Amino acid sequence: MMNKMITASNSIFILMLVLLLLNGCVSQPYGNFIQNPSTTYSKIMADDVTAQIVRLYPAANTQFNLRHVVNDPFGHALIEKLRLQGFAVQEAIQQPIFAAPNQPDTEPQKGFTLSYIVDQSGDLYHVKLMIDDMRLSRAFAVQADSIDPAGLWVRKE
Repeated sequence: MMNKMITASNSIFILMLVLLLLNGCVSQPYGNFIQNPSTTYSKIMADDVTAQIVRLYPAANTQFNLRHVVNDPFGHALIEKLRLQGFAVQEAIQQPIFAAPNQPDTEPQKGFTLSYIVDQSGDLYHVKLMIDDMRLSRAFAVQADSIDPAGLWVRKE
């Protein structure tokens, strides 16, 4: 009888461990989803995104808190350009795999949360920004080794 209880508790422990590890493997929903992104295209799109943000927010009084870790050319260019325009940008840090989820912050975050998705379908690149509850998106077309906006900014609140 004791062996059955130990085996059952071991099974539950192993199941919980596997679920915890699988939770860490789920891909994050934000970032750049383009295979081998062009640094040149990324900089051009980041220039355009920064220009749109400058139209919407006062630079010296606005802080953006990134919701996800930046590890792509578009994200690095965007952060650099926002800072050059006078925005404060708080980058997200990589959480350890076994960190306790949903720990309360010691102090509330100031500013706006910012995340982005960069994706591609054929010769069209798509940039989607999420700033708090507002969504901005724009398509970019690749033609003859250059990338240009393929339409206006779309804003959804």
